[in-house]
Amino acid sequence: MAPGWLELEVTESAIMENQGSALGTLAALDQAGVRLAIDDFGTGYSSLSYLQSMPAHVVKIDQSFVRNMAGGERNRTLVNTMISLSHELGFRVVAEGIETDDVRQLLHDQGCDEGQGYLFARPLAPEELFAWCARAQAGQAVARKPWAPICPGQTSPDPEPEMHTAT
Repeated sequence: MAPGWLELEVTESAIMENQGSALGTLAALDQAGVRLAIDDFGTGYSSLSYLQSMPAHVVKIDQSFVRNMAGGERNRTLVNTMISLSHELGFRVVAEGIETDDVRQLLHDQGCDEGQGYLFARPLAPEELFAWCARAQAGQAVARKPWAPICPGQTSPDPEPEMHTAT
């Protein structure tokens, strides 16, 4: 398997516990071609200087922010700001915990790159994932547009993915 197919998720809190060692290890993984994601963004330290120095490719907005989006303008503004800031710093953005089509549409309208949550699929065992992907590749409905599933069998990781469903 090519390193670019592997994406490791690391929480902000885990990095900050031993920042020097963690950043060195993450830099080595990045140099090897492994993709890195900042998981649960917004719930840990969220230092802007940390975002600048982190050798990551993806910011995953924590579900606690995503689920509250329908609750009011302030919540939507906060998520929109996270998406904009992440894009400006060169990150791909994944929203976690999408459970309703209204929230999915809000995120799409705000420019979020990918989404994951129960709206698309519950956690799947490997054999169920392969069946789910086979249905998607056969053109059967498995995901809400505009996001398309990312499934095994693609020839290479998509460096500039359009809206995808992460499972």
